[in-house]
Amino acid sequence: MNPILHKIVETKHSEIKESRGRSLPTRKIPIRDWKSHLKTSSVSVIAECKKGSPSAGILRPSYDPVTIAKEYENAGAGAISVLTDEEYFFGSLRDLESVASAVSLPVIRKDFILDPIQIDEAYAFGASAILLIVRILTPTELESLLKHAHQLGLSVLVETHNEKEVFVALDAGATTIGINTRDLDTFQIHKNLIEEIAPKLDPSIIRVAESGIESFEDWQKYMGMIDSMLVGTYFMKSPNISRDFHSLLHGTKSI
Repeated sequence: MNPILHKIVETKHSEIKESRGRSLPTRKIPIRDWKSHLKTSSVSVIAECKKGSPSAGILRPSYDPVTIAKEYENAGAGAISVLTDEEYFFGSLRDLESVASAVSLPVIRKDFILDPIQIDEAYAFGASAILLIVRILTPTELESLLKHAHQLGLSVLVETHNEKEVFVALDAGATTIGINTRDLDTFQIHKNLIEEIAPKLDPSIIRVAESGIESFEDWQKYMGMIDSMLVGTYFMKSPNISRDFHSLLHGTKSI
C-alpha cells in the first residue's frame, strides 16, 4: 500500500475509535434514488465537491460546497460527491449535510470507509450513497459494509482499479462499479483501464469512470461502455464551473 494511503487508513482507524459512542443527528433529508439519476439515456456526471487532496494540495481556496453543488445541479449533474475527510482532503460531515440539504440530487459520501459507524454517519448527515474502496478492504469487510449500507437504504459505489478487484466487488454484491484509472499505490493515471474493464461488465451494472477525465475527448472514447463519470479536479480548478461543465459534455464553451 502506498505510504500516503497507508497513513490515511491509519488516521481513519483513529477517527473511528473517537467516533464510537458519539451521538449522531436524526436524519431529516430523504434518500434520493441513485440508479434513476445515473443510469439514463446518456452518460451522467457525478460532480465532486473537493477542496484539495494530498497529491494536489488546495485546489479551490474559495471553497463553498453548497454554492458549488447548486451550480452542479443547475448544470445537469446526476449526483454529487462530497469529500468528507478532514485531515487530507479538507472536507467534513457538515459539508455533506449542507450539500444534501441544498440540492435534490443524490449525494454520495466520499471517504475512506472501513467501519459501519462511518456508514451510520453518512446516513445521519444526509448521504444517499457511500463509496467503498476495494483496495483498502478485505472481501469479507467489503461484503459486510455493503450489506450494512443497503440495510439503511443507501446505495454504494464500489471503487476498483483492476479486473481482480472488479471480481471481488461483484462477489460481494456490488451493483455500481467505479473503475478508478488512478492507481492508489502510485497515483498514476491509466486511461486505457476503462476500455479494458467496462465492456466486460453486465449491462445491469452501473459503470462509473473515475479520475483523469478533463475534456470532451477524454470520455467520448468510453461511449457505450460507461453509464456515469465521476469528475472532481477538473471542476475544482475551473473559474467557471457551468461553462466547463457544458464544455466537458458537449465539447464547446458556448456558455
